[in-house]
Order: sequence, then C-alpha cells, then structure tokens
Amino acid sequence: MSARPFHHQRPLAAAAAAYGAGVWTGVRFAWHPIGACVGLALSLLAMRLLPRVGKKRVAGAMGACLFLGMLLSGLSFHPALPPEGKYAIEGTVSMDAALGEDGKARAYLEAVTLTAEGKTCALSKVYWTYYADGDAPFLPREGDRVAFQGNLYHPDGPVNPYGFDSRMYFLQRGAVAGVSGCRDGQATGHPGRGLRSITYRIRQALTARVRLIFGAGSALPEALLLGSREEIPEETARSFSDAGVAHLLAVSGLHVSLLAFVLLLPLCSLMRPRARLTVLGVFLLGYCALLDFSAPVVRASLLMLFAEGRRLLRRAPDGLTALAAAFLLILLFRPLDLFSPGFQLSFLAVLGIVAALPLVERRWPGKRWLRAVAASEGATVYTAVPTVQVFHRLSLVGPLLNPPACFCFSLLLPIYFVVLLIGCVFLPAGQWLAAGVNMLTGWVTAAVAWIGQRPFASVRLPALPWWCVLAVYVALLLISRYVLLPFRRRAALAAAVLALAFSLWPLTVSRDVRYVQLSVGQADSALILDGDETVVIDAGDWGGDLASYLLATGRRADCLILTHLHSDHCLGARELLEQRVPIGRVLLPVGAEEQAVGDDCLELLAALRENGVPVDHLSAGDALSTGRVRITVLWPEGDAVRPCEDANRFGLALLCDMDGVSLFSSGDLPGAYEMYAARDADLLKVSHHGSKSGTSEEFLRTVSPEGAILTGAGRANSSLPHADTLNRLERLGIPFWNTGDVGAVTVTVRGGAAYVETFLPGKETP
Repeated sequence: MSARPFHHQRPLAAAAAAYGAGVWTGVRFAWHPIGACVGLALSLLAMRLLPRVGKKRVAGAMGACLFLGMLLSGLSFHPALPPEGKYAIEGTVSMDAALGEDGKARAYLEAVTLTAEGKTCALSKVYWTYYADGDAPFLPREGDRVAFQGNLYHPDGPVNPYGFDSRMYFLQRGAVAGVSGCRDGQATGHPGRGLRSITYRIRQALTARVRLIFGAGSALPEALLLGSREEIPEETARSFSDAGVAHLLAVSGLHVSLLAFVLLLPLCSLMRPRARLTVLGVFLLGYCALLDFSAPVVRASLLMLFAEGRRLLRRAPDGLTALAAAFLLILLFRPLDLFSPGFQLSFLAVLGIVAALPLVERRWPGKRWLRAVAASEGATVYTAVPTVQVFHRLSLVGPLLNPPACFCFSLLLPIYFVVLLIGCVFLPAGQWLAAGVNMLTGWVTAAVAWIGQRPFASVRLPALPWWCVLAVYVALLLISRYVLLPFRRRAALAAAVLALAFSLWPLTVSRDVRYVQLSVGQADSALILDGDETVVIDAGDWGGDLASYLLATGRRADCLILTHLHSDHCLGARELLEQRVPIGRVLLPVGAEEQAVGDDCLELLAALRENGVPVDHLSAGDALSTGRVRITVLWPEGDAVRPCEDANRFGLALLCDMDGVSLFSSGDLPGAYEMYAARDADLLKVSHHGSKSGTSEEFLRTVSPEGAILTGAGRANSSLPHADTLNRLERLGIPFWNTGDVGAVTVTVRGGAAYVETFLPGKETP
C-alpha cells in the first residue's frame, strides 16, 4: 500500500462499501424515494461540477452509490401491493407444487394477475399455499398456468425479538406477497419452455440421475454438484456445523472453481485465451442458471471471470477490487441479498482470504501449502461473527479441521463430476464406480461426524450486540494491510476497540424481572426471565421464535411448563429439541396424558423423555420459585381430574408473583371452570385466546387486573379474540394488548411497578 488514501487506491471498493451502507440504510430506517432521488441527483451533480481528480470527486461518487443503494433497496423492500382480501388469481407455476407432511401444498407463482370487483392488477411473483386434500391432490407442475380463487396477504416482518422475518425471506426470493387457498383450481396451460423451466427440468433430471447412480450415497454428491441439501441427514448436517465445515456442503467458490478446472483442464492447451474465456463464461452462466443464480455461485463465477480476464489483459491481480465489483453487480439487481446469511458468509469468506494471503506471501513467499492454510483461516475468522449471529454456535475445531477437510472435498468433487458424466453416458459403469466412491464418501463423512460430535467441538454463544459486531470488523480492518500505521500500533488500537466494546456488553444486560408473551399466532408461548434463570410457559405450535429468543440471549429453558397437551401449547418444544436448546425439566398438570389429546403431543412427550428431560406433574397448591419469582398452581385440583376429558378443562392456571407484581395466567381454562382458579392479580393473560365463552365479567371483577394480554391472531385475520370478550374488557376499563396486533408483549418489573412494551409499536406504557 502506498501513502495515498485508501479510497483513491481502491475506488471501486470504497464505492461498494458506500452502496452497501445505502442498501442497509434503505431497509433498516425510514425511507422515502424522493429523499433518495434528491440525494442521488445532488451527488451526481457534485461529481460533474467538482474537479476530476481529488477527494471531493471521490466523495461525490461514494455519495451517489450511497443514495442509489437507499433508492433500490427501498423500492425492493416496499413494493406496491393491492389490498389484502379475496381475489380471482391466475399465474404461472415456478417449481413444481410440493406437498408437505401437514397436507399443505407450496409453490411460487410468477406473472400473477389478481381480479376483484372488476378491477385487475398484476404482481411479479407470489408465494402460494393451499391444502391439497384427497387421493389425487391438485399439484400443478413448473410452467403450468393456473387459475383459482384465493386470498392475498402481505407477509409480516418479525413480530418477536430475534424472530423470523417472513417478509424479508420472501422478498429475497422475489415473492412480493403471499396467496392462500385454491378454490376451483385448474391448470389452464402446458409446462413452459422459458429459460427457468428448461433449467429446472435439467436440474430435476440431473437430480434423478445422481440418485440413480450413487444410490444410498447420493446425498453428498447432490449437495456438492446441484446445491440441494434436503437429502443430507439432520445429524450429519449438525455434525458438519459443529466441526466448522458446514460451508463445504453449500455450493460456493471452491466447488465452482473445481468444476471449472475439470472442464477447462483438457482445453487449456488446445484453445486460445479468448476462446477459453468464452467457454468458461458459457459454462458458468449455465451453472448459475442451473442453481437458480444463488448469490455464492454468482459471486464465485464473477470472480473466476474477472481472474481469467485479468490474465488475458495481463493486469496485476487485485482481489479486493474484483470482490467489490462482484458485490456491486449482485446487489444492483438484488439489493436485499445483503441481508441473506448465505450472501454475507460468501463475501466475508473471500474478504478474509484477500486479507490473509498478502500477509503470508510477504513473510513466506512461494509456500503453497501455507497459502492454503492462511486462506482457510482467514475465511474462518471473517465469517465467525455472522456464524454466531445466525447459528449461535462457534466451532472450536474448525480452524484445525478446515484445511484437511477442504483438501478431501477438493478431491471428492471432481470425482463426483466425472462419475456423473460417465453415468449419464453409460449407467452401469457409473454405478460400478459410484460403489467405491460411496465408500470413500462414507469414510470422510464419518470422520467429520465423529469430530463434530465431540463435546469440545463447538461452543454455544449468544448473539452479539451491534456495537460488538462493529468492533470486531473495525479491529480486523486495523490489523489488515489497508491501514497505514505500524503494526504494533494497529494491534494495540484493535485490542482497545475490542476491549471497550465487549466491556460495555454486560452493562447493557437487563437484570429486571421480565415476562415476555411471544406472538405465535393463535397459540400460547411465554417466558419469565429472572436474572439467569428462565421459565417457559407453553411453547406454541411452532417454537422457532421461542428457540431463537433463547439461543440469541444465551439462555436455557430451566423449566418448561406445558399448561396442557394441546398442539397449540406444546408442539413448539420440537424446535427446542431440534435446535438443542437445553431444557432443565418439563412440568405438566396432573393427569395430562390421560386427557383427550393428540398422538403427536404424546410422541413429543416421549421424545423429551428420550432426550433425558425429566417430566413431573403439578396440581393446585404446588409452587416453584426462581429467586424473585414465585409461581403458584391454582388449578387443577388433583381429586377433580377425570380422564378422557377435554384437556382445556384441567390445564394449569398459574399465579406468578414477579418481584411484587402478580400475573394470572389461565391457559385455556373454559368459562365453566375459570372461577375455581380466580384470584386477584395485577395483570391477566386472558384464557383461550379471548374466546367468547371465557373471561366472564364475574371472573374479571374477581381478578380485577390493571391490564390484560391476549394471544389471538390479528383482528382482521381471525374470530379470536372474540368481540364480546374485548367489549367486556373495554366496559370494565381494562387496557389490553393482543399479540396478533402488536407483536410480542414484554412486562418489565422495576421498582415494584410493571412497564408494558409492545414489540411492533415500541411504545412503553406504565
């Protein structure tokens, strides 16, 4: 590096950084297209009027990139949508409709037209779900033109702290809205012949051929060649993640470069450089189309083309500029990819390689094995933060295992490719070769799995606050060669930045007692946080957001109370098991297994016991304490429980004393039983999602709460909470919060008073 400023030496890298900041700003903050357009126009005017050379002109270019990123990301994140409601819908199926275990079919529709009340509007792409009942379900294929009656809805953003962002998930895949239902569904056309349909059919045919050639060992070749990881066993994927080599299961730079090398090796001596570049470009374009232009594959393909073009033009290599160019090209067309974990991991891995290799080459030139080790370790270090943020685990053996694992997979991938080519020409020969390859695959997989299953292989970590994330990358920048200071001074500054950021983290952690009612649709899930101890009351029917909250905050479910064994209260515990959230014990109402409950709930209970989780039972009079919290069971009474009854009748009713503030949690107790448990309380968690038959006026006067929490769906989407229940609360002057409308509700107890904060509006009310 010379003494010139960085943005003069690497203007494209500076522009990419400014554009990325603009994309992030356009999504995370209040955005308006007029403001972004004005900023873009002023920046372009500054570039025109200011001198051609100098800091001001570079600053103008960076400003233009900043506002362009804000404009494009804002337009992508805020598409113009028609109102929610019922429509006559017509569209072209993108990918075959897939039938899930829950009986729902799922697909994407493109070139969609919506018709209601004589008005028609168009959408580019939507996500379609419907129940496909019967022995011959309606499952249209890729390219079919379908027509049906359905409901349009706008996907929600996160409704819980650390929750899943379905809106961003669908927008990153091009789907601007969702539709549900399939009344009078019919296919009105034949499979399409466009590029997407052709590549999809080729991918399906290759998948079938891989499975036919490799048989039971096809999961890994299918993942490495075609990017499909659905067939990899969950335990294997988890072991690879714990071993720190899960990136090898996703198609990225290593895979693309190896496949291109296998293709070009016989052509290098036969073709001129321009022809070789053309062949490489055609191959990479086809491979990107085959894998649906996923960001890691496009990034790797662009970098390969840049490298080949550099050799053709005899230009000096500059990995940072090439990476910045790929970054800009991808985000210009798909700005929301910036928020995709795959995109972040892919680019940060290459950035780590670009930063690490010059340091090794300067001290130990010509040592290729050391270059490979440095590249692996650089990628590991730079991707550590997003790995922790997304998966909440960090591999301790990954830095040691990565180099040999990359070497093994760099041998396996070309072998898979060659065997597939042979199998496509002559199937018996491919299957005969695959038998030996499967044995080698089994050895490699078993070795990685054994290492990943060791107790010391990985450590569970909470999500880092934003200032710690910023401090990590500032420290990495300081120790890189792009900062023109003596190394000792840079290292000292990096250490100081990290020390300051991580010393502030404990000071920001709340030690107040908190009650968090998660928004999980028409289901129940809540947490009581008392210092380091966590009590979970019900897990909903899907526990993804509950597991994310516990993992992101570094907590375990010390006690999981299931008020009764109905699916909307207990089945979410499956996600806790799958994501390895530690569960101390499970508490059920006495006689819970003897009530009229579903087999899936009993199977979940058996799975909890098989995982070594103790299961106990509670009845009226029992109590448990954590420190500043005491939970007393008010119902059911042990001698009142009768078998084979509705589980709601004998579900747990709890009185939670949280450091002087009481909360009555009534589960799904019906109106005929609620007075048996009624007690005075400061707050009430309304029973059975606010159903009409419960929460009578007599019950409300007995409890006399100062506020109430309901767990129904949004008022526009469901009959629960019922209008009669809401009217009773309003008539008695009891303020209430419905998680379906305001997201998660957090009650913070501080100084003997309760403060209620809703996730969506973010307004605190005493």
